[in-house]
Amino acid sequence: MRNNQPVHDTEYLLRDDHFLISRTDSQGRIIYANPAFIEVSGFSREELVGAAHNIVRHPDMPQAAFEDLWRTLGRGEPWTGMVKNRRKDGGFYWVLANVTPITERGVTVCYASVRVKPSRAQVQAAEQAYARLRQGAARSVRLRGGQVQPTGVRAALARWRPEGVRARLLAWAALAASLLLGTAGAAVYGMRDTLTAQSLAIATALIAAGVAVILASGWHLARSITHQLAHAADFTRQIAAGNLSTALPGGAAQDDIGELAFSLEIMRKSLVSMALDVHAGIDHTFSGARDAADGDASPSGRSAGPAGQAQRAQGAQLRQAIDVFRIAARPPRDLPVPPRRGPEKP
Repeated sequence: MRNNQPVHDTEYLLRDDHFLISRTDSQGRIIYANPAFIEVSGFSREELVGAAHNIVRHPDMPQAAFEDLWRTLGRGEPWTGMVKNRRKDGGFYWVLANVTPITERGVTVCYASVRVKPSRAQVQAAEQAYARLRQGAARSVRLRGGQVQPTGVRAALARWRPEGVRARLLAWAALAASLLLGTAGAAVYGMRDTLTAQSLAIATALIAAGVAVILASGWHLARSITHQLAHAADFTRQIAAGNLSTALPGGAAQDDIGELAFSLEIMRKSLVSMALDVHAGIDHTFSGARDAADGDASPSGRSAGPAGQAQRAQGAQLRQAIDVFRIAARPPRDLPVPPRRGPEKP
């Protein structure tokens, strides 16, 4: 693992309006760095672009964090976690980082990283967890998707807690099945002396079938909802990472989630339209810069040379900033038709 030196204990605190954005290719080389990232890192844009992203790696970061990062990205999933980076002068800064694979037609083409200011509680928790990982105490904690998780008995207990939509739906299905089993079983048991063996067998089979139907329905409902929510979450992560050419897979469902998908698609197309408008403005700026540069070639236009160069440089910076969105060079398609919903049930 790369060990960047020297380092010292001077922390650079991010502002609330600091949003550090960068993009790396499949080999981990930086292909884009926004002004905030350049400012906070202390490196120049020329030093960052084309360099490996580990140019800002701090030696206090455990190897397990980067192994978890690439393992998560290799599965096509986003990674969100705390990162301690090294500045060019040897100082450091903490960020809450989200790294998302940017996909085009199902193929990962690059990675986008968006980093924001973390809370002090998040920093303190990360310092403690990463210190344990560096000291080889990986048996008590582990990283998964950037999140610190316990291992052993605590991990087993945590898995049984009903967290998330799917777990809660399954918990409610299990509760309903238990109530059916308990009440129907008690009723059959109370009538055991009056029921024939055949009637008892039929009642038992009906109870078992009812429990199975409740559990199967709950599992199917949980799977369907979480599947659609996962697609919507992945879509929003792609948008947040600047990939405005992404699309929601499959057709929109005729329900509340379908309305959510429709609204997200409208948001994407609005962003595409605004970005294309900005591109048009930048093209106009470049045209003016070229005219100024052409005028500089004549004796009467030499005084405009520095102004033309400055305008051209500003236009290049604007285009570099907008290119992070990776807009396809085509106008947006027709807006989708919103899903029709039936009457609300009381």
